[in-house]
Amino acid sequence: MKITFLSDNKTENSLCMAEWGLSVLIESNGHKVLLDVGASPLFSENAKNLKLPIDDVEAVVISHGHYDHTEGMESFCNINKDAKIFIHRNAISKAYGTDKDGNIESNNCGIRWSDDFVKSISDRIIFTENVVALNDNMTIIGNIEPLKEYPMTETFYRPTHEGRLVPDSMDHEQILVVRENGGLYIFSGCSHTGMMAIISRVREVFPQERILGITAGMHLYPLNSNQRRAIVDAICDLGIEKIFPVHCTGIDAILMFKERLGKNCVIASAGESYEF
Repeated sequence: MKITFLSDNKTENSLCMAEWGLSVLIESNGHKVLLDVGASPLFSENAKNLKLPIDDVEAVVISHGHYDHTEGMESFCNINKDAKIFIHRNAISKAYGTDKDGNIESNNCGIRWSDDFVKSISDRIIFTENVVALNDNMTIIGNIEPLKEYPMTETFYRPTHEGRLVPDSMDHEQILVVRENGGLYIFSGCSHTGMMAIISRVREVFPQERILGITAGMHLYPLNSNQRRAIVDAICDLGIEKIFPVHCTGIDAILMFKERLGKNCVIASAGESYEF
C-alpha cells in the first residue's frame, strides 16, 4: 500500500503548499482512491506538481460534511470525469462552529457546494450509510457513536428545516478501512466522533482482525493538555503498529504521539508518500 498526502496543514516539500484541510491518495491492491479533497483546489495543484495523476482515481470517499475536506471537489471533477463520490446521505449541509467563548460563528464550515454543482455531479454521487464495500479490500464504515468516556471534543451546529441551529451529532462522519498485510488500516478525516469510538466501531465490523495502522485527523487541538494526554495514551496503549496523526490532531497531540511511539508515529505532511 502507498499513501500520499495531497493536502494537510503543513508541508516540507518545496513542490507543495499547505492549507487547513486534508486529502490522502491511497493506492492498494490495484485500487486508487482519494479520502477527501481538501479545502480548495490546492490538493490537485500539489498532485500536478508531484506528477501524480488523479484522472484515474476510481473513487472519492468524503469523510464528513465540512468544507476543509470537500471544497476541492469541483476541481477534482474537472480533472476526473468518472470517479464515483461516496458521501454520507446526511453530509451535504451548512454547519457552524463555535468561537473560544462558545458563541456560534457566522461562517459556514459545512459543505459549500452550490445546488447547480450538486446537480451536475448527481450521477456520480453514491449516498452512503452504515457499512459499504467499496471494492475487494476497502470498506466504508459509518454509524459511529461517540463513547461516553471519550465525548466529542468540539460541538458544531446545523440548521433544521425550520432554520433553527441545533447541535450536530456528526452522524454524517464515516471512515475508510483498507485490508492489507494481514490486517486493517483506518483512514479518518477528523474523527469528530472520537478516535476511540472509531476503533470500537471497526472492531464491531471486523471483530477478528487486527488494526495495523491509523491515518487520521483526530481533532484533539481544542482539548487541554490532560484531556489530550488521556486520549493519546488510550490510543497508544492499543499496540497499533503505525500511526499518522495529521490535520486537526494538533501539533501538541502529534508530539505526544511521537514521544510515546517513536518511529511508529509518522509526522506526515503534504507532498510526502509512504509505502508499507
